[in-house]
Amino acid sequence: MQIGNEVITWGNVHWIGLLLWAFVMISLFCLVLGMIKKTGWLMLLSAVTVFPMAFYLFGAENWLRFAILVPIVLAIFGVVFWVRGNGRKEVES
Repeated sequence: MQIGNEVITWGNVHWIGLLLWAFVMISLFCLVLGMIKKTGWLMLLSAVTVFPMAFYLFGAENWLRFAILVPIVLAIFGVVFWVRGNGRKEVES
């Protein structure tokens, strides 16, 4: 495949970027599912999977360094959902 003058091959694909964006997509999926089901472990999984991208953006010299707050807020929501429970009488899975 060719984009402009550069030929895209398996050797020059930025795999770490692909991995980080895959983690962000997994985090968004876990976030939506965790908010729907109101389960703490999905919210904590969302915080863990978005942390590598937030840590990478923390090194920025502008307002993007505040991206580190996203996993912190998600972890707080996860702990709140875990402690509060989901309103059902059975044990949370």
